[in-house]
Amino acid sequence: MSLSEQIKYLREKKGWRQKELATKLKTRQSTVSAWEIGRNEPNPAQRKKLCNLFGITEAILFGGSPANEILSPEIIEALQDPIAVKALLVTFKNKQDVKNTIKAILDCLPDLSPQKRQALIALCR
Repeated sequence: MSLSEQIKYLREKKGWRQKELATKLKTRQSTVSAWEIGRNEPNPAQRKKLCNLFGITEAILFGGSPANEILSPEIIEALQDPIAVKALLVTFKNKQDVKNTIKAILDCLPDLSPQKRQALIALCR
């Protein structure tokens, strides 16, 4: 799935019109439209806002991952806290859950502070 298709899909999944998404991002509806038709791409700050609104990582936004791999905002938030990550891993019932969470952790590492990054790396060892 292309970036433009992904943005449109995620917006529609939320039930938002382009104008609603634009308002949430503090931009114009024409900007959102340009993204969705592939004329322009969001800048880094806009990408971060999009990911926060949709509850996904940039890797998912740009990777075009299938919808069933999109993480909930609660999971994204929990990945910011090493103790919460440990609690998540303990509660999983199958290998695929653990694999998906580890992938999400790795996707989030570049966005974490150095202290949180080190804590997560230590936890994984």
